[in-house]
Amino acid sequence: MLKRLFTVLLAVFLAVPAFAETWPEKPVQVVVPWNPGGSSDISARIVGDKIRKFLPKPFVISNITGALGLNGARQVLKARPDGYTLLWEHPGNLAVASMVTRANFSWRDFDALCTVVSSDMAMLVPKNSPFKDARAVFDYIKKNPGKLRWSLSLNGVSHFAYLAMCKSLGQLDAKLIPTSGDKDRVVSLLSGTSDVTCVSYAAARPYVESGDLRLLALVNSKRSDLAPDVPTLKEQGIDAAYDYRCSVFTGKNTPDNVKAILIDALKKTLEDPETIEALKAQMFHPDFQDTAATIRNWEQDEALYRTLATEYKLLK
Repeated sequence: MLKRLFTVLLAVFLAVPAFAETWPEKPVQVVVPWNPGGSSDISARIVGDKIRKFLPKPFVISNITGALGLNGARQVLKARPDGYTLLWEHPGNLAVASMVTRANFSWRDFDALCTVVSSDMAMLVPKNSPFKDARAVFDYIKKNPGKLRWSLSLNGVSHFAYLAMCKSLGQLDAKLIPTSGDKDRVVSLLSGTSDVTCVSYAAARPYVESGDLRLLALVNSKRSDLAPDVPTLKEQGIDAAYDYRCSVFTGKNTPDNVKAILIDALKKTLEDPETIEALKAQMFHPDFQDTAATIRNWEQDEALYRTLATEYKLLK
């Protein structure tokens, strides 16, 4: 009896390294909680394609949209924590939803893996707009309260970027036009239903290059090497900035060996020259950061959002 038990335990012990070496045994679903064509979607598809060199099974991208990113996040939250369902997200609604809505979960209810890419956030107007720089937009808002239409995702990154601008310049009275992700805000400018917005430059670049949209400033904390001729808001005298990063999460309590495999594969992918070239061609910065750094980034963004939500009386 004891010999048989010993044999079983030995088999289980020996199987652990084998599992670590063979995982994954099926495709890994990567949930992007935003529409196709936005920055999160584009970056996930580039990395998902290139990671095939470093994992035995592919990444499969799933766009599960709605509730400003929370529907997709909820799917990952409910999935088995085995590493086969990942969330590709930036610190938007997932960081603030529990502060300003009835959402009963946040990014802290997932296991952070790593930061993967960053992109430049652009302040944009339509091609026929009279505004040539960011300062002109804010001067107009000050002189014409309630007239300029600013599209943004309520309680999302674009909303809090706007609030940071308000904090820098004093209360701004623009007419807020609720929209969802990057793609919807670009469409709102092109269709004439809004006058100005902020989106990831990766999502807007084709329209800037075609001349349909005009780029007034980048909202980054420093000038971008991918758009070196474009000034930041800070360079135009507006003390507001947001560094747009995407991170990868998995379900809470995912096995450590599985997380290690995923982090290693993502790191190798982001260091691969083909990946770097593909990302930069779409205006993304390869930006691998480990778990500890990723958590620090989210904590810092969460603290900023809480400060702004408190000041502008958005806390539930």
